Amino acid sequence: MSPIFCGTMLTSLPQDLFQNLKALSTLTLTNNKLEVLQPSLLTPLVDLNTLDLSRNLLTSLPEDAFQGLEKLGQLMLQRNAIRKLYSSTFQGLSHLKSLFLQQNNLTDIPAGIFDDLVNLEVLHLQENKITQLPANLFSNLPKLKKLYLSNNRLSLLPSAIFLNLPNLTHISLYENQLSRLMPGTFGPMALQELWLYDNMLTHLEENVFHNLTEIRLLVNKIHNLENGLFDDLKKLQELHLHMNEISSIEEGTFDNLEKLSLLHLGKNNLISVSTSLFSKLKGLTIFRLYGNQLTALPDGIFDHLPDLAEIALHNNQISLIQPNLFPHKSKLTKLSLDHNLLTELQRDLFVGFSSLTTLTLHNNQLISLPDILFGETPKITQLSLSHNNLTHIPTGVFGPLKKLRKLDLSSNQFSSISAEFFDGLEKLTDLNLQDNNIESIKQEDFEKLQSLSSLKLGKNKLQSLPGDVFDALPKLSKLYLNKNPWQCDCNLLSFFEWMKSNEEKIKSKPPEVCESPKNLQNQSITSLTEEQLSIICISFIKCQQS
Repeated sequence: MSPIFCGTMLTSLPQDLFQNLKALSTLTLTNNKLEVLQPSLLTPLVDLNTLDLSRNLLTSLPEDAFQGLEKLGQLMLQRNAIRKLYSSTFQGLSHLKSLFLQQNNLTDIPAGIFDDLVNLEVLHLQENKITQLPANLFSNLPKLKKLYLSNNRLSLLPSAIFLNLPNLTHISLYENQLSRLMPGTFGPMALQELWLYDNMLTHLEENVFHNLTEIRLLVNKIHNLENGLFDDLKKLQELHLHMNEISSIEEGTFDNLEKLSLLHLGKNNLISVSTSLFSKLKGLTIFRLYGNQLTALPDGIFDHLPDLAEIALHNNQISLIQPNLFPHKSKLTKLSLDHNLLTELQRDLFVGFSSLTTLTLHNNQLISLPDILFGETPKITQLSLSHNNLTHIPTGVFGPLKKLRKLDLSSNQFSSISAEFFDGLEKLTDLNLQDNNIESIKQEDFEKLQSLSSLKLGKNKLQSLPGDVFDALPKLSKLYLNKNPWQCDCNLLSFFEWMKSNEEKIKSKPPEVCESPKNLQNQSITSLTEEQLSIICISFIKCQQS
């Protein structure tokens, strides 16, 4: 029997409610408005295995609240307002495996409170207001596997706090106020994941970590990494150090991380890195250095990293990519180079990247592209070269990108375009040319784009267009032309007629409006009549004749 009183808005429970329910195995009282539990209320439930009191208004628990519940395996007390626990609160619960105390108002945990929980495997204490922990708080929890202490107010951990926890694999301590970790804090144990991000750590000492497979130290204030710091972490697979203030890394710091597959150093203050610093990380597959202050990358930095699948270098100040910087190309799937200071790209730079799916080059200072830049790259479906200084595209440069669907050339310096720009892009569906200096276009410019469905030409210098300009695009369904200096006179008549016949294709918001003449300024083009456009030219001719 498993009675459920979920969401019934109970405010109290009669003292004798469970007197005749000794065989009860599961009791669910979640999502009510219980403020108080009567002493000994639950004592008759000697066979109870699961008790859910979460999402109530409890502020405290009687010292003997769970007395006699020796078979209890799961206890859920999360999302109440519990401020105080007693050292005897969980006394006798030797079969308890999971204890949920998160999202309460606890400020401290009394010593000895968990001493009887010898079979506990999961303990949730996150999202409270805990400021300190007794030194031996977890010493009698030999089977504990996962411990959650994040989102509290811890500033210091006792040096032996995690001793005698041989089965502990996960510790979550993020979003606290920790400024220092004592040597030996996390070992020896079977710890695999350690989440320490968003604390106030400025320095890491040797022998702090042991036997880990994942460390998350992001969002701290770490300034430098010293050789020896990670020497005992031969099993480490992921190291997250992003969003710190790291400006220097000693040679040899990563040399013993034989199993490391992910290294995240993004959003730090690195000005330079050496080739040898990462040369021993032969199993590395994900390497993130974005958001630093790197101006160049040394020759050979990737030579000894044959399994790299992702390289993230965006948001730096890199001005040049050497021709042979990426020697191991076949496994690379993601390469981000956007938001740097690149002015040119070497010929053949991206030839041989057969597995590449993502390449970002936008927000650089590119003024031109070489005639051969890409090799056969069958998996790239979108490419952005926006926010550069390009004025011309070499004929056929995009030809090897056989499956390219989206091409973004916005925010460059193009004053004109031609069909040769788009050689080989028969499968392109989305072309963005907005925010350039394009003054005119003609039908043949798009004749090779038979699959194009979306075309963005807004924010250019178009004053008028021929009426047949888009006739070469049979699949066009989304067209953006706003924020151009449209001259609304008789020269626009043929295109005006096309616009009126194809209003469902024009998706611009706000719509296209006239810039001249003054009497039509800011009026929507499609709201005009043929007479309004024609009369401008007639008036002009009469003025000339007179």
